[in-house]
Amino acid sequence: MSEQLHPLEKISSAVSWRAVIVVLLLVSLLVPVIVPSGFFFPYVVPRNIFFRVIIECGVAVLVLALCFGGKTLDLRSEPIFCSLVAFLAAASLSAIFSPAPTHSFFGDFERMGGVWAWLHLVLFFLLLRTLRDEDWRRVLNGALVVGLFVSVATIAEHSQLALLSRFPDGFAYASSSPLGNSGLLAAYLMMNVALAGYLAFTSDRFRLLYLSAGFLVLLAVVYAENRSTVLGLVLGALVGGLIVAILGASSRKKWIAPVITVALAAVVAGVSAGVRAFPASAFSRHVPTVLWRLAGTNQGSSEQSRTMQWRAAIEGFKDRPLLGYGMENHNLVWSAHFDPGVYKIDTDIFDRTHNQFLETLATTGLIGSVAFLAIWVAIGVTLGRAYRAGRLSAAALAVLSGLQVGYMIYLFFWFVDLNATMLWILIAALIASRGTVGSVVLETSGNAPERTPARPALALASLVVLAAAIYGEGYAPLRANRALARIDSSNGSLAQALPQFDELSSFAGRQTSHVPVVMGQFIGSLGSGSLGSGLEDMRDNPDQRRLVDRAFDESFAAFAREIHRDTLNDRLYAHEGSLLVEAARFYRSPSYRQQAIDAFHKAIELSPHRIQQRLLLAKVYSSARDYERALVVLSDAVKSDPQLGEPRYRLAEAYIGAGHGDSALAMLQSSLKLGYVGDPAIYLASGKRLEFAGRSNVAARLYSDYLEVKYTEAVWNRSEAIDKPIPTADIAVAAHLPLLYVRARDSELAIKSAAALSAFDPSRAPIVDQFVSDIGARRRASWIAKNSLLPCTSGRAARSRDSVAFGACGMFRRKL
Repeated sequence: MSEQLHPLEKISSAVSWRAVIVVLLLVSLLVPVIVPSGFFFPYVVPRNIFFRVIIECGVAVLVLALCFGGKTLDLRSEPIFCSLVAFLAAASLSAIFSPAPTHSFFGDFERMGGVWAWLHLVLFFLLLRTLRDEDWRRVLNGALVVGLFVSVATIAEHSQLALLSRFPDGFAYASSSPLGNSGLLAAYLMMNVALAGYLAFTSDRFRLLYLSAGFLVLLAVVYAENRSTVLGLVLGALVGGLIVAILGASSRKKWIAPVITVALAAVVAGVSAGVRAFPASAFSRHVPTVLWRLAGTNQGSSEQSRTMQWRAAIEGFKDRPLLGYGMENHNLVWSAHFDPGVYKIDTDIFDRTHNQFLETLATTGLIGSVAFLAIWVAIGVTLGRAYRAGRLSAAALAVLSGLQVGYMIYLFFWFVDLNATMLWILIAALIASRGTVGSVVLETSGNAPERTPARPALALASLVVLAAAIYGEGYAPLRANRALARIDSSNGSLAQALPQFDELSSFAGRQTSHVPVVMGQFIGSLGSGSLGSGLEDMRDNPDQRRLVDRAFDESFAAFAREIHRDTLNDRLYAHEGSLLVEAARFYRSPSYRQQAIDAFHKAIELSPHRIQQRLLLAKVYSSARDYERALVVLSDAVKSDPQLGEPRYRLAEAYIGAGHGDSALAMLQSSLKLGYVGDPAIYLASGKRLEFAGRSNVAARLYSDYLEVKYTEAVWNRSEAIDKPIPTADIAVAAHLPLLYVRARDSELAIKSAAALSAFDPSRAPIVDQFVSDIGARRRASWIAKNSLLPCTSGRAARSRDSVAFGACGMFRRKL
């Protein structure tokens, strides 16, 4: 009598579980070409969620197969898998003791990293190790086909950009399509170069086809213009060539590969050196831009922002040497060891070290760093074992080893990203499959004396876990992400955005660090009146006020939840403080104002060298006319980095409010020397006070410095066109400045400064020419009593005839 099968066993036996896993693995390789619209961080979130759902389904299929049919999992002799699990365990331990454990486990929408991401990469490796030798070629070819599609899209995008830019050399812009970032694209393409090389050396029949595919992908790498990847490819090729030279057959052919790689390295080095030495030569103009970038690498320029992150990571490691701050928490490291010098060269917001090894050291400590390096050691050991077993040729060994070197060089300047890292894991699984024979799934024959019993309870549990994972970490984050995108891109009313607020307030997921920030920024935009009616208008409307109340309540609740999860994140406190300022203004509440002050103080405490929160705090004090406290806060901001202009400008504003004119003047002049230009009103206010005090010459120097810093010397000599809109206040200054020099009897500067008016408005050239002629002929009397070169008359007729002149004249007519 035939044995009755459990329903789940019937399902598992109805189709080939291995075929399903192969299909799912092939589908997962489509990650780089998934770019749907309507998402917050569209190049990151949909891809990661897609990849995770596919891997979760694949693991469920594997579990079902193991529960029925006498199959077992044999993970002995799997050093790469063991090292991956060890790194996952180290990262989990670090996350448990992290100051922001939730963020460390699940990351955020911008990166979708953390322990949860690495868990899926480890499971991806496990699924790949279930493949048999005959399955591998399908998967590798599938990966290469997707890589070729990305390469063609990259080349097409670059060709279009080069055509639009009209550069004859065709190397004008870095391509990023369809990954959205040229640096991350280059790493992904580097993996595909290795895949093409490996397939070429393991297939005599299609070798030429694979080599052609490899050259196409290599061209796309050049168009991506990423120096780290090119450097990694060159050094990886040198290592590969050396391996071929040492292990290749004893014939003259074995020297072809090393000679080619050495020649390639020499060409790259020589061309870069030539461009650096002779940048204006005809040869240099036709060099690919990536070599221009290699030649122009200079730690004294914007590259400093990267080394600042490296130094911060080292200091962060010193803070928590054993377990680190937790994966995905470089932003906490950067806040604690912030370098205000970054304001002069780059953004002040960094969540990546741009050196994966230093980031691992700072975020997972010594334990995580050793485990991460152990992955590379395990790959190297397995490569050696596969070669000794005869399952890898010297050429294949060279390609796979060279890739490891190249990716390591890349990661010294970048970080792991799903698009490239999933292929690195795929190649690691390929190496593991060459190191042993067959799959890690062992199958017993149907007539075996002892057959593994079915485990229906485990199978059912796996399906329940799959459903929970897909809903909790797939569907729910996807909905929340789309709600964030709708708020972020909204140009409608609060009533239209509030349903998205409601959805986010009920979101139970854990990748929420952007939620309160986006909600607060939306309310702030209402306060500025950029969306619909401003908050001031909504206060007196009962229906509108109820909507605003809900928006504030849900936003504050979102901030409270996220700050509870990430208590050391200074930027969360700064954004919460900004929202509290809006609430204080809307409700006219001193309580909210004090809470905003407390939030800004907390942000300053967590990151004492970050200047932005000091400026926000000073603004709160200044708006309440508490200039003495504002002066203290802004003086500390200036001390944080004396070479920054904005804190000095804000300090000048506070000095003006406090009635300290000379101190304000000193701060304005020093901020201009540092290249910072603020709102024209403060220069007008300070200049007018100087004129009232009889210091017109000092006022003239201030106006002159202001115009020159803002518009460069072109404002005087017309060496280049001024093609940006000119505010009426600047036209007023340009028309007033020459007359100050006339009163000071400095004809030369009067004539020179008059050129600014015609530079701003060429239609005023006749007036300027008349002024220059009169001053040159010493006919100053008719100009001394005027306040502007413009025809300043009062009345509606004057306004209608020349509104610009009317507005400019009005700025100096009063009290002068």
